[in-house]
Amino acid sequence: MASYRTTAKSPMTPEQTFEYLADFSTAAEWDANTKSSDLVSGEATSEGAEYRVVTEFAGRDLTLTYRTTELQRPGKIVFQSGTAVADIEDVITITPDGSGSKVSYEANIKPRSIAIVLDPLFSLIFKRVGDRAAKSLKETLASK
Repeated sequence: MASYRTTAKSPMTPEQTFEYLADFSTAAEWDANTKSSDLVSGEATSEGAEYRVVTEFAGRDLTLTYRTTELQRPGKIVFQSGTAVADIEDVITITPDGSGSKVSYEANIKPRSIAIVLDPLFSLIFKRVGDRAAKSLKETLASK
């Protein structure tokens, strides 16, 4: 399974950071790989909300449907998606940090079926994608 972990600090309170990140339509602001993210079903910042996300992966645009599968205000957000070849899960944990907050972001890609043989390639690509996303997440949260 390809995975990527990073942390970022935000001057916003945990509650403010949670509300910002739990609305996945903001992903294009803080993830440099995301070209667009639009709420298509449900209510933003609620479990069951679905977003149409266009992201760049391995030099191609990929359209995914992300679903908010778990919310524990103000500490945890889980988004899930998938393709024919892999399941995707993003877990965001928010903790107090002085007057602001600390964000731990973990993204996982689990290959399905025959795609398991591609896992080493997913890991290499995912590192580049993750580094780019981590940089933009840190910059965006620091500026809020």
